[in-house]
Amino acid sequence: MPGSHIRSMDELEQAREQWHDVYEDSGMKLPVLTYEYVKQWYECFASPKDVRVFRVMEGDKIIGFLPMVVRTREGVRVLTNQTNDHCFYGEALVRRGYEEVFRKKLLDEILEESGWDVLHHIFGYSFSAVYPLFPESLLAEGKRRWKMNVQPTYTIVLDKTCDEYFHKDLSSNMRHMLKQKKNRLKKAGPHRFLHFQGDEAVEKWQDFLRIEDSGWKGQNGTSILKTTPEYRKYYDGLIRILSSTRDLHLYFLELDQKYIAAAVGYTAGDVFQYLKIGYDEEYQALSPSNMLFMHLMEDIQEHHGEIRRIHFFPYDDTGYKKRFANEEQQFSEIIIYNNTLRGQTFWMADKLKERITRHPKLAAYIKKAMHV
Repeated sequence: MPGSHIRSMDELEQAREQWHDVYEDSGMKLPVLTYEYVKQWYECFASPKDVRVFRVMEGDKIIGFLPMVVRTREGVRVLTNQTNDHCFYGEALVRRGYEEVFRKKLLDEILEESGWDVLHHIFGYSFSAVYPLFPESLLAEGKRRWKMNVQPTYTIVLDKTCDEYFHKDLSSNMRHMLKQKKNRLKKAGPHRFLHFQGDEAVEKWQDFLRIEDSGWKGQNGTSILKTTPEYRKYYDGLIRILSSTRDLHLYFLELDQKYIAAAVGYTAGDVFQYLKIGYDEEYQALSPSNMLFMHLMEDIQEHHGEIRRIHFFPYDDTGYKKRFANEEQQFSEIIIYNNTLRGQTFWMADKLKERITRHPKLAAYIKKAMHV
């Protein structure tokens, strides 16, 4: 039956042409919503029995897909989207013009679906064509307990020239630092910025990995080369997918014929997703990552006029994203507790945790009591 949910890799393969048809008719051409990407993510991070893809119909017409996965955590069946520490994407694939009806039908179908206790959907972005995926008005009608957390993500809207952005959107301290580093770079020796796409970018991928692994990321085990095999397989596949769609961009800063910084990103509709950056810490005094980023933004405005926004993704441990961002955007995290024993137990545990967090003295008392 074409409207049934997809529950295996074999069923996903059978839906390949349907997926391509909806993708070509979607409002945003996101590489992470291509059939090839969704299939690869499942192959890297999910067992076959955990595949859940909601295929939403309007009459006899398929209007969208939402790829999900079932995870069992301490006996609780969590229905979540294709996310992890390296995948901050939570979008749905929807035909252009069907966004509203898709939201309604999707939520109805999820609530009617058995086999889950808690739904956890994260990383729906406020600049998306389908945001929020589950509006509060619909959640309130669903006869399930739920909560929505909204947190900042970091973006630059390209509504002015780079020179105007530099003088109007950056702080005086930031401007001073960038000017100082630019002068140091000029004095350091002959340098140039390089940009690669397509097969050339794939060939340069190993150079990027080497640079990212050369500094603190490699030492802390957080570089791509230091990740587990499934993550390395994921990145290798992602790079080839992005190359095949002409969305992949690699930028390098070269000093004295040596790469000292590298950045990788990709286009997704009118958004440039700034994925990863690395630099040789021997040249930290030149702030090579900042120099490379300023060039990247100039290059995008000069050669890719269709791009309206640069997205750094959420979370900002060092503060650099906040210093560059010039608008307020957000992402949503939505949790729905199903009317199952485990679902309601999980809801009660979450409520208790929230109340304890709001009362520091109670939290301290419980912590002390547990160590008696």
